[in-house]
Amino acid sequence: MHGIVLKGLKDFVVEQYDHETWRTLRRNAGIEMKMYVPVSEYPDEEVVALVETAVEMTGIEAPDLLAAFGEFLVPRLVETYGVHVEEDWTGLELIANVETYIHEALRAKNLSEFTPPELTSEWVDDDRVSITYASDREFCHLAKGLVRGIAEYYDEQLSLEEPVCMLEGGPHCELVVTRA
Repeated sequence: MHGIVLKGLKDFVVEQYDHETWRTLRRNAGIEMKMYVPVSEYPDEEVVALVETAVEMTGIEAPDLLAAFGEFLVPRLVETYGVHVEEDWTGLELIANVETYIHEALRAKNLSEFTPPELTSEWVDDDRVSITYASDREFCHLAKGLVRGIAEYYDEQLSLEEPVCMLEGGPHCELVVTRA
């Protein structure tokens, strides 16, 4: 898992709760104390353990927790990867171009174990983008939160449908994002 996600998770917990909650979460998840650096990579098992432990500690279901985290993460991702984002893009254009301009750039860095989710996106029409999401992590709720976070960041009305979901037996998730 890319460090920006884990660093973002720490920031999310600290902002929503406090530093002591973050320390307790890590201790309860069995993860040693270390600093997460946004440009490094970490085992996927760490983020999974943190999410599972956060669910136990808060009573918030994993889908809701991941979606809230996705919304929270958007400004940090745009700030970090803004060099790959055109200034005049709308939120829908960012969604349509995430794979081409951001994930491909990350893969090109030859990080040995870092594997961002596989995304394909295509414009259905001028106001709708269809995204296919596939990942062994099965964090489709995080992806949905990212879409809602992008809508908020760009102050746009975007609706989201998910006609296919890997958590419901599909081979991948399909997210259809429509400009309202």
